[in-house]
Amino acid sequence: MDKSSIGNWRERLRHYTWWELTIFAIGSISLLTVLFMLFFPLGSGPSDFTATAAVPPVSSPEFVNMLSDSLTLPARQGDPITILNNGDAFLKSFLTDIDGANSSINIMVYIWTGGKMSDQVLEHLDTKLKQGIPVRIIIDAYGSKTNQPTEQFKVFKDLGGKISTFHSFTIAPWDFTKNEVRNHRRAIVIDGNIGYTGGMTISDPWLGNAGSPKEYRDMMFRTTGPMVHDIQGMFSELWTSMTGELLVGDAFYPKITPAQQKNALVYIPLASVPSPDSLVMQKFVLLSLLGAQQKIYITTPYFLPDLSFRTALINKAKAGMDVRVLVPNEHNDTPSLRFASRYWYEELLQAGVKIYEYQPTFIHSKSIIIDGGWSIIGSANMDNRSRKLNDEDIFGISDKTFGQALENIFLQDLTQAKQIDLTEWGKRSVWERIRELFDQKFVQQY
Repeated sequence: MDKSSIGNWRERLRHYTWWELTIFAIGSISLLTVLFMLFFPLGSGPSDFTATAAVPPVSSPEFVNMLSDSLTLPARQGDPITILNNGDAFLKSFLTDIDGANSSINIMVYIWTGGKMSDQVLEHLDTKLKQGIPVRIIIDAYGSKTNQPTEQFKVFKDLGGKISTFHSFTIAPWDFTKNEVRNHRRAIVIDGNIGYTGGMTISDPWLGNAGSPKEYRDMMFRTTGPMVHDIQGMFSELWTSMTGELLVGDAFYPKITPAQQKNALVYIPLASVPSPDSLVMQKFVLLSLLGAQQKIYITTPYFLPDLSFRTALINKAKAGMDVRVLVPNEHNDTPSLRFASRYWYEELLQAGVKIYEYQPTFIHSKSIIIDGGWSIIGSANMDNRSRKLNDEDIFGISDKTFGQALENIFLQDLTQAKQIDLTEWGKRSVWERIRELFDQKFVQQY
């Protein structure tokens, strides 16, 4: 740049005050930061994985030991798990457990919005607060960014209830990437001996029984005994980091009596936190897929498998295994994500993976059932955020009774789904193909 050009720039800058230039600089930095976050592979790690030896079959005791040892996660025995299909079943059970609470109520959900569901839950919580039962709530700043029940929350707080919001938004450029990290966990605990996890939240789309497009299809899982201590820990970990309050004592971790160990199942808990160095969520699911010998059934609202997951599914299907994936159709809360998901359909279909789109409403259920005896449940989706960016909680369950129950639900859901035919899929429009390619470029944000 010559001296005359420099002089012209200086002359132009003199027309602006220092504070106008400062605002412009901050805006430019913020824009560049946003663009960086949209396209840079945040939380990146290896694009592909190789195993040094064959992964044991998921049906074998060796698999549970291998998963526990390699990820430094405990393998424990737990009580039977009750599957609650859709909002009406969950809400009825949840409100009954709230009403029976004697020592503590802890609730962590990603979304909490005002409406009929919120009103019912808060009415029952307020009653317990008046009885002297402490209640704590964690919500996520992004998930609960709109339509919070402000007035009802104020009444709740005035009665002594505690609410903490995970990662409130910041516009500071030096702290902007913090907005990317979300708390997506579901962890609800009553008296330290009743626990819930799954996909539901406190919001009206989760009401009903998936009887219309306005009522989401989803599942929650209720348990007692040892697993509840893990769910409590998943809540307590983030509660302490946000409030400084350490939750200890019998109100949160009561002793587990031997009677609760009857008909025990084996499980491995995982409370994941964002870390591009450990990728523990990624490895947990990938090792499970690699341990399949017969069939893999996946239900997920957001299907964005990375290279390692796609390779595992493709290889298993090519080996003659029954690999099925159930995802939403146009009843979807994120249309761009659906197009990004469809970008991978052809590759998977050609390998023999069967893909189904649920028709009646938005299916928000999250489960993986492998060989009818190893199941993965919890808050995680099959997308980049759950693998690498969000705080999530999942459980690997080794139990044929539970696996069979979950598999039966999967097969029942398939009766209301449309299977994607490879030949028909190849006839989709140019516009759809362009949209898939475009939306797939934002895969790091889904």
